[in-house]
Amino acid sequence: MHNLRLALLATTLLAGTTLPAQDLIGVGWAGQVVLVDSMTAAVTPLGTGLPGQNALGRDASGNLWCTTRTSTTPYVYGFTLIDRNTGSATVVHSNTIDMRGFCEAGGTDLFGINDGAPDRLVRVDTITGTWTTIGSTGYSSIQGLAMHQGTLYAWDLNSGVVVIDPNTGAATDPFPGVTGPTGLQFLCSHPDGRLLAGGGSSTNSLFSIDLTTGAANLIGVMTGATDLRGLESLGGFASPFGVGCSGASGPVTLTVTGNLNAGGNVIAASNNHASNALGAMVFGISTTSHQGLPLPLALDPLLGTSGCTLYTSIDASVIGFSNSATPATLSFAFNLSPASGGAVFHIQHACFEPVQGGLSWSNAVSVHVGM
Repeated sequence: MHNLRLALLATTLLAGTTLPAQDLIGVGWAGQVVLVDSMTAAVTPLGTGLPGQNALGRDASGNLWCTTRTSTTPYVYGFTLIDRNTGSATVVHSNTIDMRGFCEAGGTDLFGINDGAPDRLVRVDTITGTWTTIGSTGYSSIQGLAMHQGTLYAWDLNSGVVVIDPNTGAATDPFPGVTGPTGLQFLCSHPDGRLLAGGGSSTNSLFSIDLTTGAANLIGVMTGATDLRGLESLGGFASPFGVGCSGASGPVTLTVTGNLNAGGNVIAASNNHASNALGAMVFGISTTSHQGLPLPLALDPLLGTSGCTLYTSIDASVIGFSNSATPATLSFAFNLSPASGGAVFHIQHACFEPVQGGLSWSNAVSVHVGM
């Protein structure tokens, strides 16, 4: 394991603290906001938001966005910000649409599920409160939504976990006949690699989804929580951005998983490479400039590559080799310094392989280190 202390971030490192057991935050339909332990499902009350909370999602800056709905007819919907320290909710945009799931879509945008017959995948601009319909999912009972390791998953009350194409909105069921527990209301991507599901008034439990079978494995009952409709992880998180160019076996996608808190172990892995190929993981502190050149920077005119882009400054790097599989994975494991809480840095992979220009580049991932 590479024991990287990330010296490039020395000027931004903050003192680390002990993590609480509750590493999740959840919102309930009646306005309840709670902390949840992802390993035991134990609940700690945090505060009171607003009635009609029906979705929770985190943008790339770590802001927690939720929904609200009035109890009168006609309904008035709103987008709110949840304070992770107090649980209070502030209405930022009103007269919006009925949302049943939020998750990160890059930058200040969120993906959402607009309730309908069928439900629609939309992209929400949290700055303006406006939304763009991407397309019909083909399903009419979707509640939870999560971007998990580069794949957009949703939970349908009738079909269980489904996969949504973020470009078209179309959903497919990877596990026909596997429906899972009834009434679940949220999905949550945990940094340790688990996809969590649960909530609702009937089940009130937390599950881990087995993405090889579609089965929901019980973690525990969330005693003290009532009808949770949204759940997000606290602490460190990773935000992918940009688009990778093609490796030997297709477009290269980089994901970062593990304990993204100070002192944690992290794995950065990209796919679709040639076997046993030399590659590098680069670390950067800027997404706006590299050695005086503005970012993102098109690499094709410089390197002769095809569709490749540099998204982060190159302030440090580590060399390694892809594995022997076909397609191969380029993977790096490293430690976050115990003093790195609060730091933000960016990662991108490059790999020498038989493609145009002899080099592939992944998308980039911003890592926000938790305390």
